[in-house]
Amino acid sequence: MKMKKIGSIVLAVGMALSLAACTGGRKPDENSSDTGASQNVADHSQTQDNSAASSGSEKEQPAETPDSKTDASQAEPVNGQPGSKVLVVYFSATNNTESVAQKLADGLGADIYEIVPMQPYTDEDLDYGNSKSRSSVEMDDPGARPEISGTVENMDQYEVVLIGYPNWWASIPMPIASFLEEYDFTGKTIIPFCSHGGGRFGQSLTAISKLAPDAVMGEALSVHYSGGSGLFDDVEDWLRANGIIE
Repeated sequence: MKMKKIGSIVLAVGMALSLAACTGGRKPDENSSDTGASQNVADHSQTQDNSAASSGSEKEQPAETPDSKTDASQAEPVNGQPGSKVLVVYFSATNNTESVAQKLADGLGADIYEIVPMQPYTDEDLDYGNSKSRSSVEMDDPGARPEISGTVENMDQYEVVLIGYPNWWASIPMPIASFLEEYDFTGKTIIPFCSHGGGRFGQSLTAISKLAPDAVMGEALSVHYSGGSGLFDDVEDWLRANGIIE
C-alpha cells in the first residue's frame, strides 16, 4: 500500500501524541464503555474518524529490555507488499494509543478495529499502585484473558495487521492477548506499535510472538507520549521499513 500524503500522516501522529502529553492524569478511555460502533471494523474507504485525542496517559512500567526505538533482533521488514490489505487494531484505556491508531488508519486509508473489553476499565481498575486493582491482578496472571466484544469480520482479507497498545508492566495488556488468541495469524504480518511514558517495548514483542507464532513479525515502533523532534522521522521510517509506504 502506497501512502499519498506521507507528511500529513506523520504530522497528524505527532500532533496527537503532543496533545496527549500536554494533559496529565490517568483517565479511562472515553470510548472504552462504548460497545457500539467501535466494536466492528470501520472501512476508511467509505468513512473516516477524525476524532481528536483526549486527556490522559497510558500506565506503563520501566522496560526490561534495552532502550531502543525498535527491537532489531525481532524485527523482520516486509518490503515489497504494495497493495496489501491493512488493518489497524488497537487497545487504548486512556486514549493515547487510540489517537495514534486513528491517525495511522486515516492516513493509510486502512480499516480500523478497537479492542473493547466487555467490562470497561475504570480509574480504580487502572490503579497500578494497588496490587489488588483489576489490571494489577490481570497482569499478574499469565493466563488472564479478559472477554472482548465484537469481532473482525473476514479477517482472512487482511495481509498486514498493525497492532497498537500501551506498555503495561513492561508487556502487552491482557485484552491484546485475548485478541491474538481469537484469530489465526498464520502467514499474516503483525506490525506492533507501543505507546509508553519511558518504558518502550519491555517484553511485549516477545509476548506477541508467543501468542501468534505463525505470523511474520514486522519492525515495531515505540512512541513516547511527548513525541519529540525525532518522532516524524521515526514514523515515516517505520512505515517505509515495513513496506507500507515507498
